[in-house]
Amino acid sequence: MKPKTLTLISIALLTTLMLGAVAVNVFSAPPELKLKAKWKPATYTMDNNPPDPWNAEIYFAPPRTLTDIDPSTLLLEGLYSPESPPYPHAFKDRLVVPFDGYDVLSALLPKLPHLQPGTFEIFLEITGRLYDGRSFRGTGSITVTVPEPPPP
Repeated sequence: MKPKTLTLISIALLTTLMLGAVAVNVFSAPPELKLKAKWKPATYTMDNNPPDPWNAEIYFAPPRTLTDIDPSTLLLEGLYSPESPPYPHAFKDRLVVPFDGYDVLSALLPKLPHLQPGTFEIFLEITGRLYDGRSFRGTGSITVTVPEPPPP
């Protein structure tokens, strides 16, 4: 082949590759936002009733406007919705999400190592979407104490 033909073919292939890369970036989903959660209370002993509500204070890292969160999309471990609407925290960059205590306990139990006595840090995931459709995901931990069974 002539050098002119090879050059034209190379330019056409390079242009196609560059257009494909641009199309992938334009049409791909936006990156998921990162969320952090702090549970209140942050500790729980298995022989007690769970708190009701069991609040998760959520905030974005880096900070974002919390009024952009669609509260109907909030889920704990992909299963449990808040028991009542979220409300602003005293710190303006946090939102308090009240979950039913038994829902949180139900999310904790499968993550405990067969209810062996001891103290365990269990991470629970909260997911949701903003009104513009972007999704977010984050975790927070609860320290769970499983007491020794009483002697017979």
